[in-house]
Amino acid sequence: MTNIFFAVFLALLYSIAYTVAGPVIEAQDIKFNPSQLFPFLLCFLSGTALNLFLFSVLKKRRWLAGDGRISRYLGGCLDKVGDRRFFLLVWAFHFVSWIPAWLILYPGVLSYDIISQTGSALGEITNNHHPVLHTWLIRVFMRLGDSLFSSYEHGIGLLSLLQMLILSYALARLVLLLKRKKVPVLIVLLTALLSAAWFVNACLSVTMIKDTLHGAFLVLFACHFTEIATNPSEYFQRKQNLLLLPVISFLMCALRNNGIHIYLFCFAALFLLRIRRIKRAKAYVALIAAVLLPVFLYKIYTGPVFDALGIAQGEVREALSVPIQQLQRVSAKRAGELTGEQTELMKSYIIDSPKWMAWPLDRAYDPFFADPAKSCFYSNHYKEDPIAFWKFYLQTGEQFTKEYIVAFLSNTLGFWYPGYFEYSYVMYDNYPPDMFTVPLVRKSIWDSRILKQYYDSLCSSDFWRETPVLRLFFVPGFSLWFLLYGLALAWRRRGFFTKVLPLFLPLIAQYGIMILSPMSSFRYSWPFYLMLPLAMIGIWGNQES
Repeated sequence: MTNIFFAVFLALLYSIAYTVAGPVIEAQDIKFNPSQLFPFLLCFLSGTALNLFLFSVLKKRRWLAGDGRISRYLGGCLDKVGDRRFFLLVWAFHFVSWIPAWLILYPGVLSYDIISQTGSALGEITNNHHPVLHTWLIRVFMRLGDSLFSSYEHGIGLLSLLQMLILSYALARLVLLLKRKKVPVLIVLLTALLSAAWFVNACLSVTMIKDTLHGAFLVLFACHFTEIATNPSEYFQRKQNLLLLPVISFLMCALRNNGIHIYLFCFAALFLLRIRRIKRAKAYVALIAAVLLPVFLYKIYTGPVFDALGIAQGEVREALSVPIQQLQRVSAKRAGELTGEQTELMKSYIIDSPKWMAWPLDRAYDPFFADPAKSCFYSNHYKEDPIAFWKFYLQTGEQFTKEYIVAFLSNTLGFWYPGYFEYSYVMYDNYPPDMFTVPLVRKSIWDSRILKQYYDSLCSSDFWRETPVLRLFFVPGFSLWFLLYGLALAWRRRGFFTKVLPLFLPLIAQYGIMILSPMSSFRYSWPFYLMLPLAMIGIWGNQES
């Protein structure tokens, strides 16, 4: 009965999202069209049948669980290789697989936020809008390239190599964790192959963007967190973990401003889920200290250290994408229904509607992109009295609940609607050299026309995002459904809430961060996909070893 329930329930949710809610929100025409009824029924019936087949196959195919002849043979081979050698082979395989991208895109992909970051790196780092640690790394390597080779580009090329090393190390560590947790050997090997061959990993490993190193250390943090969640006693016995956990966790937090929220959520949720099972608390004093240490380090780093260096925190509006977007929608769509007092309060937080609506198009309200709305937000007024802001926000939401819901669904559309891929691209082209403080140009080491066409077709063509099955690897809207299906498949395992659900906490935390972001960009969902194999431990792995 459980399989039937989840088959029907997930098919219903997906059908509503894919054939009704998604198209309605994308078109911003918030009403049901009778013509959507047939696609909904077709999607629901076919989805239910597919889900029943999927759950039945995954339950009965014993070879997947390691009982087949091929699985036993491959498992025996991996046992002979040993964990250490297996890890080194996977690490080398990933790194070598990405070398063509490094040679073609050398010194790296200079897109996204790199213009402002190189300006700070060559000048003065004054705020933490882009993580200071990442900007500082860019500065160090650019200066190194200038002093050794009289070329900033060669310094960036060395930083690209470092990013490749760290990211490939993290993914190899994840593959090793799957093996140690006795995930079916076919899934372990398939994870190693796909994570090395997936072009997104190759491109982003050489991209000068904070997501690359943050994603790598997030994966490493997730590995340590999984080991703590499955067997804290064994984790505690390896003394090196008490040093590695704080270092990795601090770097994960310092390389992206929302990393600390992922960290706190995972351990707070783990504590709540395990609170009844906590015994002999004194035995875990060292582990508790190791868990708390990154929080104190991060607070010191962003507090006294920033103050001493004259570095300001990022604007508060960067963390308020959702409420700002909701308020601006009300300001844009329902201004005539606001009272005089509400209008004045709205103007104290959001720039007067006629003014921003008369500005260039990039400042106009965009339902799917919160940055224009954030640029119209008075952060200083918020800082003066945050409680007054939230009181006004909640009162306005009570009056305009529908607009708030539509604003949220619009801004997060790409994270739950698989038919939307407006921001699902992965950049591989550099910005024009004259846009930088000093001209930075691509100096490809290997001038391969075939490889250039390969990256062009993958990164720029919509063919991959429009093609069934292939879309799974290109559209961030599938991330929610991977998570829901993973939880459904793991539901029947013993001790779901105390043993299984904790293994999904890093994925849940990352998805929560995604839906609070200013847009449904694929690079925001990329860390989620990096950690996705963790779900396999919850579904098939050993949660107590």
